[in-house]
Amino acid sequence: MTSVSSLTFDEDAFVGGLSDPSSAHYLHRRGVLDLVNKLHSYGLQKQLDIPQIAVVGSQSVGKSSLIESISGITLPRAKGTCTRCPIECRLSRSSSSWSCEVYLRVLRQMKEIQFGSALTTKAGVEDRIRRAQLAILNPSRKASEFLGDLGRADVDINNELSFSSDLISVRISGKEVDDLSFVDLPGIIASVRDGGKEADIEQVRNLVTEFIKKPSCLILLVVSCETDIENQGARRLAKQVDPSGKRTIPVLTKPDRIAVGEHPSWLRLLSNEQERFKHGWHCVKQSNQQQLDSGISWSDARQNETDFFNSTEPWASLGEIIKSRLGTQYLTGALGTILFDLICQRLPGLLVEVQLKVRHIQDDIADLPAKPSGDPVSMIWKMKAAFEKDVKQLIEGIPEAGIAGLIQTFRRERESFREAIFKQAPDFQPYSKPASVLSKLGTESRQTLLSHTTTGQNGDEEALEPSGLRAANTSVYLDEVLHMARHAITRELPHNYPYAVKKHYVSRFTKQWPKPAHKLFEDTEHHLQKELRTLVLQHFSAFSSGGLTDTIWRTVLEQLKNCKERTLQKMQECIALEHEEPVTVNEHYLADYKRKFQSRYKAARKIHIEHSPNLQNLVDGGYQNTSTMRNALVHLAEMGLNDVQKDDLLRLIPSDSADTAIEIMAEVRAYYQVAFKRFVDYIPMIIDFELLKGFDRTLDDALFKGMALGEDQLRQRCEAFLKEDPAIVRRRELLHRDLERFESALYDLQNIPAVDTKSDHDSPHAPHAPMADGDVPDIATEPPLSRIPSRQSPHPSLSPLPPSPSRQLFAPPPAANTSFGFGGFGEDPYVTMDRGPEPVEDDYDFSFGPGFAESTQAAPAKAKKKKGKLISSAY
Repeated sequence: MTSVSSLTFDEDAFVGGLSDPSSAHYLHRRGVLDLVNKLHSYGLQKQLDIPQIAVVGSQSVGKSSLIESISGITLPRAKGTCTRCPIECRLSRSSSSWSCEVYLRVLRQMKEIQFGSALTTKAGVEDRIRRAQLAILNPSRKASEFLGDLGRADVDINNELSFSSDLISVRISGKEVDDLSFVDLPGIIASVRDGGKEADIEQVRNLVTEFIKKPSCLILLVVSCETDIENQGARRLAKQVDPSGKRTIPVLTKPDRIAVGEHPSWLRLLSNEQERFKHGWHCVKQSNQQQLDSGISWSDARQNETDFFNSTEPWASLGEIIKSRLGTQYLTGALGTILFDLICQRLPGLLVEVQLKVRHIQDDIADLPAKPSGDPVSMIWKMKAAFEKDVKQLIEGIPEAGIAGLIQTFRRERESFREAIFKQAPDFQPYSKPASVLSKLGTESRQTLLSHTTTGQNGDEEALEPSGLRAANTSVYLDEVLHMARHAITRELPHNYPYAVKKHYVSRFTKQWPKPAHKLFEDTEHHLQKELRTLVLQHFSAFSSGGLTDTIWRTVLEQLKNCKERTLQKMQECIALEHEEPVTVNEHYLADYKRKFQSRYKAARKIHIEHSPNLQNLVDGGYQNTSTMRNALVHLAEMGLNDVQKDDLLRLIPSDSADTAIEIMAEVRAYYQVAFKRFVDYIPMIIDFELLKGFDRTLDDALFKGMALGEDQLRQRCEAFLKEDPAIVRRRELLHRDLERFESALYDLQNIPAVDTKSDHDSPHAPHAPMADGDVPDIATEPPLSRIPSRQSPHPSLSPLPPSPSRQLFAPPPAANTSFGFGGFGEDPYVTMDRGPEPVEDDYDFSFGPGFAESTQAAPAKAKKKKGKLISSAY
């Protein structure tokens, strides 16, 4: 062990990935990674925000070489070949020999398919992945076809798709494999070659964005030193979804291609000065094309990378802090630590989300129609009885339905019907129609007279006249009544008028009744049919495939038609009775109403006359005085009425004939009141009895006949009726499949083993402690080598590396027996994690400027101020 100030370091090899198997945390870290891999295997990444690393870069930036360097496998590199679908790499250390399995994850089917048998040598991996991508890009064919001759490299295939969001999962295990998982996404393209599709540019962009926009996706941004960083589209896309740089881990590739004189600008990036990211920059150097063509081994490639950074300027002269960010093995180590921290932060939220999802799916399944089970004949009878019960309740009225209920609506429509009939009542006016002399008095004067015709209810117990606007053509004036009465006389004695006059006016106003009556019927029938349709679908829609829904609905419509015909027939009879002739045995009501209307009409006429003072003087006898009559005519002449004669004024004087007209008007209006009251009762009663209740009374027999329940081969017919709708069957299957996947995820989340962290002191991968605010080390200033622990190769085949100060960034070990607490997930959705000091928020500074030696000594003391929170790695 080597001690620097208050920090203690393990000088064993720094192994990439999640952890070194020698760490006490290893089993727990490995279990957490395996859990997240399972969640991806369940196909839950679209429904859940599952932590993952996505490798993003523009085309030809060395992204595939980086993947190969981390995974130790070879990706397809044939001419014209590129990554056209996401490729997931799952790396896991095991005590067994090296092996690789390839799976296809078809998102629309939410399942994984193993693509071929396991490989035990790396030689066949490239071809297997190439064939797997062909299977993804040609979804109409069976995947297994591409394991045969169809998938050979010399077979020219016109792919159905240019790119796909379906995924290839490559699972590699072995003794020297790091524990890490990531997804390689298609490279961002700026243009397409001849014959390509311009739409591919946007498709790839959308595919990549869909992955990296999720808050729990770490973006491994690959930036080539060969091209101006401003021209690399992947960088712009990463900044759009992660503008603060908290999720992005940028890595420089092809440092050997940097032009002379341009190194300082790239070194400013690497020191996190020019573009600052929370996790800082890394740099890797991969094999060139000549080395790849010669078949360089993975271990030789890693050694070449180490030699390059140790012997090539300006890399060889950099401080050891910067060197700790050079090379694939240190990038892999950082990724493992950052991913593990992110997973630990996300697990409590994932547990709650999965629990809620399970409940929602269970509710959706419960909402589906029950799957047919038992004797089909009994089921049909039970379904029929349940439907009839709901229809009866609908007809009787459902209080819970509120204002939209059938009976509630019928009551409102019945009131509207009554009001419509009431407003058609004759509007008798006990004075002459404004004309002749009165028409010359001017509009204002005439309106003054008319405004005092029929007043309010005068204290009556019921409204004798409708409120608001009356129906059109209902006004009848006294002179009109008298005119009809006089012209109707045939053999009657003087001062006697025919009964036909009263019948005429009764018929004139009652003949308007059929229209509102039919409106009430049509509105009620329409609402009833709509409610019945809802009940039919509610009870039988699950069995539309077997014809049950159509049979029930056809029967319902037929029976509804019969009820409509009976209802209309009874309504027509009622209307015909009212049109036959005026008749009532309620003579008391008729006489009472006649007396009330006579009083109202006489009072209105009196007010009308009193409002005409000149005429009133004439009525009082002034017309007997020649002087008075002459004065009246003079005044009229002064008003411009020069042609008014004495006889014209005398015609305006009330006579005994007015009383006769008022008697006719009062009796007609009284009879309308009696007939209107019984009509607005009978019509709704007929509709209720014949249409609504009539349908309920006859439904049972109608369904028995319509479903042929009394005929032969009943069982076969019932079995055919109960054939489920394929859409419901499919829906149930999908829900059960989802439920199985989420229940599996829930079980896994609730059974994460707890881990004792007391031995973390000995782990070479304890979480990195961030640098204190204001620490700006300089890349040209190195701390004394005596304070830097030695850096050794993680693999025996590689020679020891130069000393590295990377361990100086590690936090001190946590207190003994501190538990992650995951074992209690099933009871408490929150997790208590004590992993030592919490990093300073938004620690972006990796410039390594002056003052570094002092800051490394002060940082631990500052960090001790915060305890008990999950570390967000600031590697």
